[in-house]
Amino acid sequence: MNKLSLKAFKAHRDLSIDFNDKNFLLYGDNGAGKSSIYEAIKVVFFKDKLSQNIPTANTPEETTQNETDFWSKYNNKNSGNDFQLEINENDYKEFDSSNYQLFMLSLDELLINQSIKLDNLLERFYFPTFDINSFCNTNYKSIESSVNESLLAFRENIQIVIDEEDDYTIKIVDDIKQIESKVEIKKYFNEAKLNLVLLLLIFASIKILGRSDKKKILVLDDFITSLDVSNRTFLMRYLFDNFSEFQLVIFTHNVYFYNLIMYLIKDIYTRDNRLKKEKWNLANIYEINNEHKYYVKGSINRVKDIRDSYNATNIEDTGNKIRQRFEVLLYEFSKLLMIGAVEDNKKILERIDNSQNIYFKEIGKKTASDLLDEVEELLAQDNPPNLQTRLREKINPYRQSGFSSIQKVIKNLKLYQKVTLHPMSHGTIGQSSFTTNEIEESLDLLEKFETYIKGLIDSDVDGA
Repeated sequence: MNKLSLKAFKAHRDLSIDFNDKNFLLYGDNGAGKSSIYEAIKVVFFKDKLSQNIPTANTPEETTQNETDFWSKYNNKNSGNDFQLEINENDYKEFDSSNYQLFMLSLDELLINQSIKLDNLLERFYFPTFDINSFCNTNYKSIESSVNESLLAFRENIQIVIDEEDDYTIKIVDDIKQIESKVEIKKYFNEAKLNLVLLLLIFASIKILGRSDKKKILVLDDFITSLDVSNRTFLMRYLFDNFSEFQLVIFTHNVYFYNLIMYLIKDIYTRDNRLKKEKWNLANIYEINNEHKYYVKGSINRVKDIRDSYNATNIEDTGNKIRQRFEVLLYEFSKLLMIGAVEDNKKILERIDNSQNIYFKEIGKKTASDLLDEVEELLAQDNPPNLQTRLREKINPYRQSGFSSIQKVIKNLKLYQKVTLHPMSHGTIGQSSFTTNEIEESLDLLEKFETYIKGLIDSDVDGA
């Protein structure tokens, strides 16, 4: 995929995403519009399969009405128009997807029943059309072997057996605990292990289905939520190692997972030349004042660039750039430190105003979420000695001593946002009382905020 454009589609009035044939990682809070993009991709590539869900009718008029009702559920409710989708500059209805193999997987489809059957599992997902029974009959042994090999690599103490005589039902075996079962598996095995098995079964199948003569795309939407934290790292390594010939498109609302992928891209795989970070677009989507906004990391003007392009004859453009930079830095700050309310910059500012401390550990780029995990792990121990001291030892490395100074910078930027940036960025030049000094002061404050954030993150990866 190179480009996807949405108009009046579900959450989005007008949104254009440049994939540029690269891998794509998108972070967005719940409700920010990720799922709408996922659904748009599904409509583009699986419109014929989706059409099978349109109710049958007895008359041509009823058929037309059923089709209209079915597709209208994708319309943006506030636009009053029918949706439009374009893929690679082509209308989705005219798009020829025959040169593509697109596989889609979302958390909503990873439902665990009391048993797992390989054929039933593969029927759930939006994959290219194939004969599932024939596929299972031919490949179940290689899938079984691949999954078990991966479970060993993940250091899990379970293995699977695919029973071809029982409709390809999966038996899970734990030799250490001497447990094995094909039924009531949720009774014997925890959800994280079962979800890992499901994902490995699916990915092993996709590897076999992938064709060298097609452009292969794998789209994943919040698929790791129920996995153990340690297995998330293993799983991303697995994807990088096994799907290098695929265009990977990953959506997540999990900040930890987003940062993990960025770290793997730069510090692990780029370092040994297995992965090129320039083959990735790292993007964010968020909502401010009921408007969905999207940006690729590194695409927003830094303060130096704004200064270099500053021209007293084009104040409005400068105001827009400063406002946008401040907005993005606030969003990155809230996401990085997990201080909440990332969908509303007013709430972010309120939280910063009222916070006494922020928590972020520079070694390992760990957030408050990691601190919480460490505290819970300590509290889970039976009567840990010197609990108060040990809790302080966990917390102190995360406490950022310079927060009070940057708090003042952000508060001043908030003032300029109201007095100067807001009027300039909305085209009311001549009605505002801004001065050149105010612009320079805004840029100075913004530069301090930018420098502070760059001290917390690896700016080469983040591009904030």
